[in-house]
Amino acid sequence: MLANLAELVASVRSLINETTEGFWLTSEIEDWINEAQEIFATTTKCLSKFYSHTLTADDIKNDREIRLSSDFIALDEGGVLYNDDPLTQTSLKALDEHGGTTWRDDTGDPTQFYKRGDMLGFYPKPSAGGVVKYYGIERATALSGSVVPLSGDYRTVAFRRHIRDYAVAMCWYKKSEDTKGDKWMAKFEHGLYIANAILNGDKNQGMKIIPAYVRKRHPYSTNYGSTYSSID
Repeated sequence: MLANLAELVASVRSLINETTEGFWLTSEIEDWINEAQEIFATTTKCLSKFYSHTLTADDIKNDREIRLSSDFIALDEGGVLYNDDPLTQTSLKALDEHGGTTWRDDTGDPTQFYKRGDMLGFYPKPSAGGVVKYYGIERATALSGSVVPLSGDYRTVAFRRHIRDYAVAMCWYKKSEDTKGDKWMAKFEHGLYIANAILNGDKNQGMKIIPAYVRKRHPYSTNYGSTYSSID
């Protein structure tokens, strides 16, 4: 079902009632399909990836930063690790305000990280040979040939039709039939809403109260006391 670029194009052409190339070029329909896939993957953050990279001297910019992978969109849950040790997130502003006057010169294995644009920074300075790992949201692989939509993620099979809907909308916009275009674009946008509700409505870890922060109730009072207890 809409398992590659050719099948998506054929579905678009069926819906616009032009089964062979005429007013609408196949190349532009393919471009709109890939555009839709980019928007879908970025907006829903549906694709997850575990990144691992051993640093070289050339990787390290500005003494303490590395450039994120070109297919990276955003950090996912799970954080950033350096040599398999989890790092605490901070910011350049926090380091400047609370790191003293020499923090930029501090050396040793990083204990904190920050994100700046498409860069990932570390404190103290990282070094060549260090291994950086992080969980991220990735862009979808561009469609061509037999490449499967949305990087083949099995959870997104039912959402492939929304990529097609965007391309259909763009076909009608090209023909200045905006009412038809708006109708199909609404279908695409509704698909984004549904995908977000399904894919992001549930985190991969259930909500859990941290034991140290559970208030202990006094047995003879209707109010919570000021002490804490853990849950076994």
